[in-house]
Amino acid sequence: MGEHTGRVAIVTGGAKGIGGAIVDRLAAAGATIAIFDVDEAAARARVDALRAGGTTAQAWKVDVSSRADIERAVADSEAELGPAHLLVNNAGMIVFGSLLECEDADWNRMLAVDLYGVFVCTQVVGRRMVANGIKGAMVHIGSTGSFHPAPQQFAYCVAKAGVKMIADFAAAELIGHGIRSNMVATMGAVTDINRDILADPSVMQALEQALPSGRLATPDEIAAAAVWLCSDDAAYVSGSTILHDAAALSHAIWWR
Repeated sequence: MGEHTGRVAIVTGGAKGIGGAIVDRLAAAGATIAIFDVDEAAARARVDALRAGGTTAQAWKVDVSSRADIERAVADSEAELGPAHLLVNNAGMIVFGSLLECEDADWNRMLAVDLYGVFVCTQVVGRRMVANGIKGAMVHIGSTGSFHPAPQQFAYCVAKAGVKMIADFAAAELIGHGIRSNMVATMGAVTDINRDILADPSVMQALEQALPSGRLATPDEIAAAAVWLCSDDAAYVSGSTILHDAAALSHAIWWR
């Protein structure tokens, strides 16, 4: 029996990468898992693996830029697994480009997935938590870009800055209902959203040389911080951000 036994956790983008690592850690702590992911095949595969290990889990195909998808999946998850106690807003994407290069299509898609999706998930799940009298927790996966511009990541940084404000508003509005909200601002890890560009050895080498730690985080390291914020050990933590960057911003690596 783990700390989260009897609790239902919704994890967006939970099929793989950082979301998959978060799912695995929550499952190890006893949580029932609801994966919301646009990659249905990968989500089903992770659910199969979780079930093989004794975890109750289900997956829904969800495009977080669609309110209809989110509302349907939250209703179905509650009907099948029970009310949500934990929400991890992890789903995201990245379009590279500068302020002067940014196209409307890239801007709209970035904000639809990385910002609007966080807003709608937080609102829809938050409403259900309040209605069900759930004292739970929300964790939002932000970025160092929530605080500081990064080259060629204009729309991404704008979206992640918005995620920080959503996390803070949720903390302020929901603490009276016993619901905590926090953010993990990560420097990043190699995942599907950046794997292609980081496959270029020169890009990876430049990044590793710029980082004071000499490397990016692993998905499991980021998951450890997110799952701690879900835990009872963080019961008095709300409205906070864990800067998960191994001192990168402290060293002002961007645009020195």
